[in-house]
Order: sequence, then structure tokens, then C-alpha cells
Amino acid sequence: MVYLGGPRRRRGRGGSGLYLHDAPPGYRPPRQHLSVKDQQRNLRTDWVLLRVATVVIVPVVIALVVIIALRVAAHS
Repeated sequence: MVYLGGPRRRRGRGGSGLYLHDAPPGYRPPRQHLSVKDQQRNLRTDWVLLRVATVVIVPVVIALVVIIALRVAAHS
């Protein structure tokens, strides 16, 4: 995070004590209370989706390259 303020000074009790990077008052970061089993299930699902995407995208890219090459060769 980039600090946009000037020199830092200690703030007494009268100062707000808030800086640009501080969270708003009352903010609670989200907590994940997932069991190990649920975490493993999520990782497995992500892994399967990545593999399916790879199996689909690679042939599509190869087909597009072949089509472009054939068009370039046909117009030469």
C-alpha cells in the first residue's frame, strides 16, 4: 500500500488515529469456518474445473491457429 500522507506524527488522545489504510470502524474481516473436508472438496472442484478448461481451450486455440494459417495460405 502506498502511504500518501506527510511525515507521521504521534497522535494524542485528541487525534482520530485513522490513516488511509485503516479499516473502517466496526469492520470485521470475513472468517472461513470450513472443515478440512470442505476445503479439500473445494480444491478438488477447482482442480477439475482447471483441467476441463484446459481440455476445452487448447483444441480451440489450435483450431483457430490452423484456420488462420489456412486463410493466409489461401490468399497468398
